[in-house]
Amino acid sequence: MSRGGFAGKILRVDLTSGQIRPEPLDPGLAEKYIGGLGLCLKMGYDAIEPGCDPLSPQNPIVLGAGPLVGTDLPSTSRVYSVSKLPASRTVGWCGAGGFNFGVMLKNAGLDHVLIEGRSPRPVYLEIIDDRVALRDAERLWGRGVDDTCRAIWDEYGVPTGVLAIGQAGENLIHFSMAFIDRISTLGRGGLGAVMGSKNLKAVVVQGTGGVRVADRRQCRTLGQGLLDNIRAWPHLKNAQEMGLLQSFPLVSREDYARIKKRRAACVSCPIGCKDVIEIPDGPHAGLVKCTSSVINLLTPNLYGFQDYRESIKAMTTIDDYGLDMFEFFGIMVLAKKLVDEGIVPGDTADPEIRPDQLDSMEAWARKVSFREGLGDVLAGGFNAVIEEFGEPARELAPALVKGMHPYAGPGSAVPWDRFGTMELGQVLEPRGPHVGSGGSPTYFARRPLEVFPRHLGRMGVPPEVIDRIVKGATRPEDDQELKVGALLRYSHAWFTTLGCLGICARGNINRFYNAQLCAELYEAVTGIPTDLPALRRRVERVWTLYRLANLREGLDRRQEEAPPEQWFGQAGFKDYLTGRPLARAEVERMIGDYFQEWGWDPDTGVPTARELARLGLDGP
Repeated sequence: MSRGGFAGKILRVDLTSGQIRPEPLDPGLAEKYIGGLGLCLKMGYDAIEPGCDPLSPQNPIVLGAGPLVGTDLPSTSRVYSVSKLPASRTVGWCGAGGFNFGVMLKNAGLDHVLIEGRSPRPVYLEIIDDRVALRDAERLWGRGVDDTCRAIWDEYGVPTGVLAIGQAGENLIHFSMAFIDRISTLGRGGLGAVMGSKNLKAVVVQGTGGVRVADRRQCRTLGQGLLDNIRAWPHLKNAQEMGLLQSFPLVSREDYARIKKRRAACVSCPIGCKDVIEIPDGPHAGLVKCTSSVINLLTPNLYGFQDYRESIKAMTTIDDYGLDMFEFFGIMVLAKKLVDEGIVPGDTADPEIRPDQLDSMEAWARKVSFREGLGDVLAGGFNAVIEEFGEPARELAPALVKGMHPYAGPGSAVPWDRFGTMELGQVLEPRGPHVGSGGSPTYFARRPLEVFPRHLGRMGVPPEVIDRIVKGATRPEDDQELKVGALLRYSHAWFTTLGCLGICARGNINRFYNAQLCAELYEAVTGIPTDLPALRRRVERVWTLYRLANLREGLDRRQEEAPPEQWFGQAGFKDYLTGRPLARAEVERMIGDYFQEWGWDPDTGVPTARELARLGLDGP
């Protein structure tokens, strides 16, 4: 494939036989599914054996980077994976800021990697330009994420892209994660366990090539316009200095200044939302931690930690094992309740479970990661705990969606109670709850309705649709209405657009992109004729295929997509506009609106035959 933006090859790796085979990327397939997230989902759909166990050799891992990755356009480093995830048992994506990994993959001449089977011994995949091999990983097995990355960089030098798991992934913990360059999380759902089930410790990649651009002049013009807009942003300096803390002030500026060692950024990012932190004093003085945002390191504060330095120390341990922090703390809160109620014998909970105490959480992070004692049950996630301890555990469990703990909402870590697109998306995202907002204006903010039309226009929502989603925005005397379900459909489409191209979805960056610009950039980089309607249609094809993949797995609208009971009542979610308690019937209507806006059956969420024919897709 000679088009711009695409390296032109995919790599097929069979861990069982050790066979490695590069193949040309099908140009027609690349155009049909855009690239990046879209091609990952298509390759996953074709390769995942329906009904397979997520931790079986039959479950593949697809990795990929979009066509803008490696072009130096602002914040285009995003990396995606697709697999069947053990936490939710659904086909799902995981996405991360690619740091060096995504660019190195493209520079090594690869767009995607498909990993199948199970190695008979621990290995890592080495990709050095055209040299590709499976290497023995015995010396890395049993090490944490940080130690693994350091050992690889000691051998291969820097920059080298590293995708690695810790001990939690090795021991098949259902809420273990994979890490990119020890700083970005290839996130929730248990991808770390899928890698561990394959005896795959890491993927190591170096590339010395480049990414060809079809229309260099147009790409340069569009890129310069983007940079000019970023430089003119009045909040740029604050974003560069504070990262995500500007939106989520979990510590004061003074405390952040004391712990900030430096900011870090993925390749081509002009802002840098990642952090390198050093504890300046106290018993943990000198500890240095890299993170995709300092707010992640302060998550234990939400569970009662009083000292931010102890929060950082706890998260350093949790990350090094490769545990999902939200699932881990949610499981530990439930475990404490089970002990307190006498459902779990107290002598099995040693040391005492204290979600607000450093020593306790570090000890339990180890016990879970190595499946020691009660930790072996907790390692299977909420579903395993409920299966083990029965109905009492179910009654004490927090709100669960697809067996996972939504990280925002009643009883969750973040006590946000307005019901917008991210909150509904925790139910309707096939992979289960995650932190992505898809660029929606409802993300952790109560914004006035009059800002919505401009924001939605940027996301590529047609004007006539905006008028249907947002009512009363321009005439305050009219009744105001926000159709959250319909809005979520376009938030998912906008996220898909960014994910397929490889653009960062975080608000500090995606605010500078718009759908029309994405179509123009895609055409300039790849040479594939693409206007906005064509881009929209391809995005719709990608997300509908994602739906089909999970319907094929038996996704049941009335079970897996039922809002949790804890979300309702006086202590539950509130209507986004009015703040009154939300009723279940209202959420059910939102779900129907979402399905209908996609062209799916509003009762079942099954894409209609007419919509499938329009998109050139087969049925479930």
